[in-house]
Amino acid sequence: MFEVIMYLFESYMQMEQTIEIDAHEITDELLEEGFQKSDINKALAWLDNFTHLQEQDPENRTQQQATTSQRIYSQIEQQHLDGECRGYIAYLEEANLLNTHTRELVIDCVMSLELETLPLYQLKWLILLVLFNDPQSTDAFIQFESMLLDFEDGLIH
Repeated sequence: MFEVIMYLFESYMQMEQTIEIDAHEITDELLEEGFQKSDINKALAWLDNFTHLQEQDPENRTQQQATTSQRIYSQIEQQHLDGECRGYIAYLEEANLLNTHTRELVIDCVMSLELETLPLYQLKWLILLVLFNDPQSTDAFIQFESMLLDFEDGLIH
């Protein structure tokens, strides 16, 4: 399922569009690309849930965080996000690439994936997806995309 989500993201990101889905058209395209129908259906349901999460008013979802506050992860969140992933999220918050709202979107997105544990490299792409689709995070998206792509190309600043 995650591969389907990333395929859609990469396809639509290159066209500089937000992800809006015509399920029948996309399903046919994905089947032609060799993805399994069950993975396609799960990915489309996940993207639909993602869209609903995004549409929620940030003020209603999260309260303004004090500079001294810290996110405490529940047991089940800790099962899906290992220490390395939680540390990376905290790092991005300290670097002001994630705010309270986008952090919670990322965590909600991870929790709605049907994965036991999310590897760090998949978390990074999921964060990129969240930032790309959040109009308030344009600068953070550009910075994170640059950081992610530079790292993958072997360039470390």
